[in-house]
Amino acid sequence: MPPLDEGSIFFRCNLPSGISIHKSAKLAPEIRKIISKHRQVKSILTQTGRNDEGTDPFGANRTEILINLNPYNEWVNDTSKAELVLKLKSELKAAFPGAYFAFGQPIIDQVTEVVNGSAADLAVTISGENLTEIRSVGDRLNGIIEKIPGASDVGIEQEGSQGQIVVNINRENAARYGINVSDIQLMIEAAIGGKTISTVYEGTKRFDLVIRFLPESRSSIEAIKKMLVPSITGSQIPMSELADIRMVDGQTNIYRAEGKRIITVRANIRGRDQGSFAKEVARKIKSMKLSRKFKTTLGGQFENLDRVTNQLSYTIPFTLLLIGLLLFILYKDAISMLITILCLPIGILGGLTALWVRGYYFNVSAGVGFVSLFGVAIMAGVLLVSSYNRELRDLSLAFTDLKELRIRIISISLIQIKPIVMMITVALIGLLPAASSHGIGSDIQRPLATVIIGGLLTCLLLIPIVLPSIYFSFFKWRLKKLSNARKNSERD
Repeated sequence: MPPLDEGSIFFRCNLPSGISIHKSAKLAPEIRKIISKHRQVKSILTQTGRNDEGTDPFGANRTEILINLNPYNEWVNDTSKAELVLKLKSELKAAFPGAYFAFGQPIIDQVTEVVNGSAADLAVTISGENLTEIRSVGDRLNGIIEKIPGASDVGIEQEGSQGQIVVNINRENAARYGINVSDIQLMIEAAIGGKTISTVYEGTKRFDLVIRFLPESRSSIEAIKKMLVPSITGSQIPMSELADIRMVDGQTNIYRAEGKRIITVRANIRGRDQGSFAKEVARKIKSMKLSRKFKTTLGGQFENLDRVTNQLSYTIPFTLLLIGLLLFILYKDAISMLITILCLPIGILGGLTALWVRGYYFNVSAGVGFVSLFGVAIMAGVLLVSSYNRELRDLSLAFTDLKELRIRIISISLIQIKPIVMMITVALIGLLPAASSHGIGSDIQRPLATVIIGGLLTCLLLIPIVLPSIYFSFFKWRLKKLSNARKNSERD
């Protein structure tokens, strides 16, 4: 489907992994300040980290920005929404180097994220067992997609690795000092994460009483190593004697699908149709010759086009067969039926030309427009061909002068062109507002109306010219055939 303008902008800001929630929250007002400078912006809402319900497992480095826009009729004429997005993206990237910004729209992004696991136009999911190997494949694919024309905002959906403190308890040393492993774990939990030891009541309210080490006593590996754990004899044993404490790089988050670990490479598509872009990505993936232990799956809006294309591959031939059957029942003549069906290529030519002139790609809306165009094009052909058959039915043998036959066909065409013009003009007038609309929701109807208008214009201009010529050629061929048959019968 063509992108539907929701009247708002949805930015996603990904800061480097490992940033604290406090530092990330301090950047949100700076983001709002930059965006609010533009007078097209009505209001801004930012959310850092996961939401209140906890349904989005995002880290502190993730900030979502919802921008509500003023009505378009209040905007300056030389600014469009696309231009505003590009300006905002450029300003934010300049203000926050190293941050990743991706823009979209709130409703479609949420729906796409639920369906594909990513809010991007195209998502390539790589699944396997070893997460390190999967990310290596994802990094390779990320570099390949970045070089494909039309790719924008390319990146890996899952955050990269970040520093983590790992505490491996030395059980032999702990046993030597008579200290239980659970006591060491309790000390680490209480000192670093905090431990609830009681509840404080204040009227009808109650609060947990939590103990925790001061920041200076838990904010570094050296401070953790100096923590003292009481032994069975009452002596205080430093944590460095009981555990191996070090900083390692670990996964920030782990995503799974169908029981396997996954990495998602995302990409938005700009200035190109999604169908051809997805096919090129699929070819690039095939050329990588990945091992069988990796499975790749493409997802995105292009799947809608694939589904509709498959459906239309059955619907359109069936429609054409049904039209041909009805025309044959009407005319009881295969030649008249074929002449009328020739109106369809004329309409299709106009629809494709209109899409090219307006810079639209073929999509679901345009496909529906072509199906609607078939009926009007066939109706115009029926008006002409049925008039020819009616007026010339009894004259097929009498008319031997081709010049008079040509004049007669032209006169019939001039009579029938009036209802054709009225029929097509009424449809054109009704579709012009839909084709020229730029309000919210008009993105769906513009390709449909464009196809029909383009097809109707070519039908109006070409059918009154092409159909009489074709009909005259077939009628002349029929007269010649009848004349030869009559001569052969006279000889006999």
